[in-house]
Order: sequence, then C-alpha cells, then structure tokens
Amino acid sequence: MADAIPIYRPTRDNAPRPVAVLARTCAATDHIPLHIHRRGQLLHATSGIMRVETGQAAWILPPARAIWLPPQLPHKVTMRSKVEMRTVYIDEALCAALPGRPVFAAISGLLRELILALLEEPADYGEHERGGAIARLILTELGRLEERRYDVPMPRDDRALRVARALLDDPSIDRDLDRWADEAGASRRTLARLFRHETGLGFAEWRARLRAVDGLARLSGGQSVAETAAAVGYASASAFSAMIRRTLGNPPRQLVYHLSEH
Repeated sequence: MADAIPIYRPTRDNAPRPVAVLARTCAATDHIPLHIHRRGQLLHATSGIMRVETGQAAWILPPARAIWLPPQLPHKVTMRSKVEMRTVYIDEALCAALPGRPVFAAISGLLRELILALLEEPADYGEHERGGAIARLILTELGRLEERRYDVPMPRDDRALRVARALLDDPSIDRDLDRWADEAGASRRTLARLFRHETGLGFAEWRARLRAVDGLARLSGGQSVAETAAAVGYASASAFSAMIRRTLGNPPRQLVYHLSEH
C-alpha cells in the first residue's frame, strides 16, 4: 500500500486505560485513509457494511462481523453504506496473547454487549470496578475469536493494484484481461503474471473470489440473492449461487448462516 505514508490516528491510542472503546457514525461516502495505531484494534459495525484494506488483503465487513488488526499495521477503511462503527483499542502490551495477524470473525452477542457496556463507562474507569471487569471480559472474548477465511488477497505492484482497487469499488465491472491490461499500462501476460505471483490466484479466480466475498457481505447485510447477483456482475441468481459454491465451497445460504453463528 504505497499510496501514502501511514500516520498515527491518535483516537484512543493514548487512552488512560489499556482497553478503550469508541462509537462512531460514518456516512456512506466516508473514507479513513491509510494509517496505523499503536494499539491493537477490533473493528466492527452494528449496522452497515465497510471495507478494510491492508497491504496484503481486503475484507468486506457486514454487521455482526469484525476484524482484529494487530498494533502498528497500516490499514484503511472505506464505508459501503452508512455505518454505525464500534471499535475496541487494546494496549500493545496486552496484544501478545492475541493474534499477530488480521483475523476476520463473527462477533459474539456477548462481545457486542460488552463493548456497549464499556461505552457507558468513563474513559478512566476504575480497574477494579465495573469498567475494569468489563474490560477483562472483552480481552477474554477476543482470545476466543474464530477466524473466517473470507479475505481477498491484494497485489502489490501498482499496475495490478490499480485493477484490483477498481474492482473492489465495483465488482460488477465486466472487462476482460486485455482491457484491464490496457488501462493498467501493462501487457496481458504481465498483468496475469502479477496477479498469479502476488495473490496466489489467476485473475479470473481472484475476481471470482472478490465477487463471492462481496456478495456474501451483501447477503449478510440483508440484500436478496437477485439484488446481490446483479450488484456483483451476474445476470441471474442461479449463476451467482453456482459461482459462490465453486469459489467458497458451499451455497450462499449455508455460508451466511455459518458466518453468523456465535
């Protein structure tokens, strides 16, 4: 992600307690540019859909899903709709027992309620009072996150990255590799090689995975199969469902259910 120099966003990085929470309402057009935190961060939405991108991968988060981001990891966030965002910040000293890589997971009902409860407490809550007890329970729940592998690997080369980001913004774009190569300023062979080498997937496989992950987020957010199919570039619900099964191994309804299990 070479489009900007990461900067610290100070919100909650200097909180007086090792576990801090933040509630924020974001408009559909909001974009949080590339940045890093000194703290680890659990990011989720109580409503709305957002996209989180690091230099290695992108994730599309519908409600009740979260992503854990370890300290010092450059990332950016793009809102796909109006989002009610909830974030937990964990002091770096407490992150050794938590994953050292991004983890996309369903957020349990208990964890969601604990976050809401800590929002009711002052920022300098007593460590041995209600706030401290809630914070310790949040840490326990974070240690139990079950990863769901719905990431979209991202290329690093600027030419392939230009194509990948255009499709992240609109996965329904129907261009073949030759047209994408012209727009990226690379040969078809070079662009194909870049996707294969840097993401581990051929271009067609990569685009199918993006459409599957994007579609799954839309379905989880309440869109119908027909609406979702059209939004990610499929003329029929049956063709979209077949692609989901091929790419992610199960039919859409089963995957949505699995993703929402707590």
